[in-house]
Amino acid sequence: MKISIDTSLSLVDEKVYSDKKNLKKFEEISSSLHSDQPWTAWVNYPSYKIQFLSKIKRLAKKVKLGDVLLVIGIGGSYLGALAGISALKNRGVEVVFAGTNFSYEDLKEKFDYCKNKEVYVNVISKSGTTTETMIAFEYALKFLKTKYKSNFKDHLIITTDKEKGYLREFAKINKIESLIVPDNIGGRYSVLTDVGLFPLACAGIDIKKFLQGAVDEEKTLSVANMNNPAYRYALTRFILNTKKGKSVEILSSFYPKLSKVGEWWTQLFAESEGKDKKGLFVSSLNFSTDLHSVGQFIQQGSPILFETFLNVNNIEKDDVLQNIDKSNPISYFNGKKVEEINLAARKGTIKAHSSAKVPIIQISLEKIDEENLGSLFYFFEYACAISGKMLGVDPFNQPGVEDYKRNMKKLLSE
Repeated sequence: MKISIDTSLSLVDEKVYSDKKNLKKFEEISSSLHSDQPWTAWVNYPSYKIQFLSKIKRLAKKVKLGDVLLVIGIGGSYLGALAGISALKNRGVEVVFAGTNFSYEDLKEKFDYCKNKEVYVNVISKSGTTTETMIAFEYALKFLKTKYKSNFKDHLIITTDKEKGYLREFAKINKIESLIVPDNIGGRYSVLTDVGLFPLACAGIDIKKFLQGAVDEEKTLSVANMNNPAYRYALTRFILNTKKGKSVEILSSFYPKLSKVGEWWTQLFAESEGKDKKGLFVSSLNFSTDLHSVGQFIQQGSPILFETFLNVNNIEKDDVLQNIDKSNPISYFNGKKVEEINLAARKGTIKAHSSAKVPIIQISLEKIDEENLGSLFYFFEYACAISGKMLGVDPFNQPGVEDYKRNMKKLLSE
């Protein structure tokens, strides 16, 4: 097991995990997730996909001959890849993300940056109707046609529905290389598909190891018992929200490499559970930086939240602080490693917040590498699906997201 969970500081009675009613509910949810229900193809997808990586690797090999891969997509179409690349270090071509907002200034800045570089573009949208994505795609087409003339097609890879939609038709007509957003998998559950795997591969990340971590976690979480970490996480969240009156969950981490994982996690849970006037408000923090701001609220503010710590058990060895002058206020750090101090800060923070009656959940991965990160993504996806089902909402739709789009289109048509 690559992902472990500690709920001992959650202020939730250990007996709830072995409660027959709760276990039966979990077994029913787990069974439904594995029974080909709508939007659940992601559950078994890693085991399938790990056998079919040759096309992604071939296209990534070509892209890595260039300088930049410009990924155009929003939400689940980019957050997973961004999180993975940020955590695992970019060892291949530089990956730049565009089409994540309506800002012309941001869009222009991205394309100006690429002007004198060898560029490839990966546009990602299942429907081919996502407004931010399609606006950026129009700029990308103009950019590629100006820069590469008739060879622009060689610098474009389209990730979209396998059969229908504007981008699929565009790829067919222009004979452009394409990848697939699988059926029955929503965007925020797509990081372990072509959507996330292709940018990761271009960044030089071993996507087979990444998927293997997910496959391992898939096997672990398929066992519906009280020790299942996804069940324990989902049930703890449910009790803290519905029985203990907590309305906010914060994902905290002392590891800057995981900051973008927090952004991906935020979208996953907020969009999956925030409906029917239910769900937690979720947000992520980066410690120790945010201890000097939001830390004050967590310690002594309104008691509306609980905290989930994302921990790493093994970190790369680092230098020892030495020869610090005795008059220096931090002279007591002599002989200590920086990560040793970071670990002490983490443990001290957990103790302080717990003493202030903030419920604490701890989720740990062994180290930051491909396999552990693949496991972590799958773990959160599975736990999110269980959590949403326990709450009584559909964790796979997002009807509220469409409201701003309708208002925007109406305003622009007036």
